[in-house]
Amino acid sequence: MLKFKRILAWIIDWILSGIPGATYAWLFWEYSQTHGLHAVGVILFLLFLLSYPTIFVLRDVIFKGRSIAKRMLGLRIVDVQTNASPSQSKLILRNIFLFIYPIEALMLLATNRTLGDMASGTTIVDKNAMQNQS
Repeated sequence: MLKFKRILAWIIDWILSGIPGATYAWLFWEYSQTHGLHAVGVILFLLFLLSYPTIFVLRDVIFKGRSIAKRMLGLRIVDVQTNASPSQSKLILRNIFLFIYPIEALMLLATNRTLGDMASGTTIVDKNAMQNQS
């Protein structure tokens, strides 16, 4: 069940992280069609290029280790060694690998851990299952 929840959370996070980028891309397209390519259009395009990676890498830092999808599904990130919430640097490190998402997806399917998890020493746990064990 944890593997299914984790994959579902991964997909939801990809979709939610893409909303700002898609919005800027749509605004850029609309503006450039009506006004041509001016400074505002270039700014919208730059916002599109920067928003997606920034939001995607920092999403766990912003939400203190629990992205929106992880919150929805009752998951959280823990440090493998301490079983506590990981540091911000570990959260950033684990998400840097998301730029090679095909490999990340294959690793998640095969091992239930991603390259980012392995590099940062983190894993995902089911918060509800942990509370039931206590």
